[in-house]
Amino acid sequence: MVRPGSSAPPRRAARQLAAAYGIYQALALIAWWHLLAGGMASTLPAGSADPAQEAWFLAWVPHALGAGTNPFVSHEVFAPAGVNMLANTSAELLGLLLSPITVTAGPVAALGVAAILAPAASATAACALAMRYVRWRPAAFLGGLCYGFGPFCATDLRYGHVNLTWLAVPPLVFLCLDELFVRRRHHPAACGAALGVLAAAQFFISTELLAVTALMAAAALAVAGLAWPRASRGALDRAWPGLAAAAAVAAALLAYPLWMAVAGPRHTTGPIWPHIGDIATNLSAIVLPHAELAGVAFISGGNGGYLGITLVAVLLAGAVGFWRSRPLRLALTLALVALVASLGYRLHVGPHALAVPLPSTALAHLPLLDSIAPERFAAMTDLFAGLSLAIVVDHVRGGPGLDAGAGAGPAVGRHRAGLSTRVLIAIGVAAVALAPLAMLPRWPYPVTPAPTRPPLPALAPNASGHHRVLVVYPDSSGAAADEMMWQAEDGFSFQLPDGYAILPGPGGRAVEAPPTNALWLVLAAASVHRLGAPLSASTLAALRRDLHAVHADAVVLLRGAPDGTVLRRDLAALLGPPRRRAGGWVWPVRP
Repeated sequence: MVRPGSSAPPRRAARQLAAAYGIYQALALIAWWHLLAGGMASTLPAGSADPAQEAWFLAWVPHALGAGTNPFVSHEVFAPAGVNMLANTSAELLGLLLSPITVTAGPVAALGVAAILAPAASATAACALAMRYVRWRPAAFLGGLCYGFGPFCATDLRYGHVNLTWLAVPPLVFLCLDELFVRRRHHPAACGAALGVLAAAQFFISTELLAVTALMAAAALAVAGLAWPRASRGALDRAWPGLAAAAAVAAALLAYPLWMAVAGPRHTTGPIWPHIGDIATNLSAIVLPHAELAGVAFISGGNGGYLGITLVAVLLAGAVGFWRSRPLRLALTLALVALVASLGYRLHVGPHALAVPLPSTALAHLPLLDSIAPERFAAMTDLFAGLSLAIVVDHVRGGPGLDAGAGAGPAVGRHRAGLSTRVLIAIGVAAVALAPLAMLPRWPYPVTPAPTRPPLPALAPNASGHHRVLVVYPDSSGAAADEMMWQAEDGFSFQLPDGYAILPGPGGRAVEAPPTNALWLVLAAASVHRLGAPLSASTLAALRRDLHAVHADAVVLLRGAPDGTVLRRDLAALLGPPRRRAGGWVWPVRP
């Protein structure tokens, strides 16, 4: 197995980590400066409809707990059937941790805080892992920087994907494995219990990245077992009580949530996108900053698999020069494993897929794992590339034992001069390796004002004492996310028969759209200015049936909506004259 590196006393190490966190957090504040300047409660990350959805997810947890309802199922969207929250990117743990901010400053502010804290928390965890294997703390800092502010985190962070960018748990998992198999300073059962808690924590942040982390942990144990079989057998004999404790704790914490995810109400099966195997890194994108595949651009908005030619060159040179370092060999091997996994089901060179199957193809045939987008393994590539870089820089600076044997007098002077030279060389190597980070999305990240919330409850006042089900137009996917955010800001005082979420389609397969019926077809046609002649009597009858099927209490047409005049004509023919309000028009739906 990999031998442990030198470690500072716990208090000193804690102070060093605190200092590293402070620098990381300052960098994160610079990256999100526009978010701070625009107002945390009224500004969202720009680029997609996802930030509004993420704000809704963060708001749902404190609302559900306060209302005494199941936090894993919500009937507030896609009413009356609802959605399974664990089939979505709901990040329940973040919703719980940020509840004080959500209930006092609102879900938009909570999302902003989550986005600002994510890279610093992730980088600090990776720095703690690197500190196990390096003596020079600036080298460990660089390893954390490469992970928390690396390509994968940077691209998804600017889209507000807090479930994918809160990456603090994976490095801590590998810290526990290091403690369990290598260091053995604590009782295996205690270490295993911590590992089980971390697995549960990651489940409630992102089940997809939990699966990725588990696969990489298995790969780490397999690689170590093949490279050092004799030491690995002895380590496994001592570690199995800890592994048993981890399994027991994880099972106790996740038994019900896992059942809810795979068999509970409104659960889904299969991948959300049929082409999920092509949402992957390609060979060109590893060294070209804007060569990502279309699928990656769609879900992440950038090249999360990018490493850059200089980082690759430094790691290759380090592999040649310091191959005797066991930690470096293991870290580089795991970075390569993660990189190959991120290449997807077929090898791509540029946008072109070659008839070359890759190991990730196996995921397509495994239940639950078939929902992993291969590009997510790029997070692990960043983690182990950063760890490898930290070890290389530490060896360039002098590595273990540099200070040992220093004499007195002139020898001390020569030693200090040599040390200063090595430090400068190490800094130069780090600067060259991290130069590709300049090609990532520019700082500060772009933001957009949160959509102004219309007075929906005032538009459709509630006289019956129950939550109203409101059909709100405009109704595009982005508008649906806006409606969800308004709903969350209003304390979930009304329900929506649509939304922006993953739900079961035909056969329980995961889909991201409401059922195709007359109501949604008419609203979709209006959103693209396709309503012309008055609707036929049969279409109006189908609209009435659909409104009753979703238990709609009112239809709300917001002022300024696309084709609003034409749609108002058709709704008047269906439901009678509207009630005009300051924000638009409302039609009560009578039984």
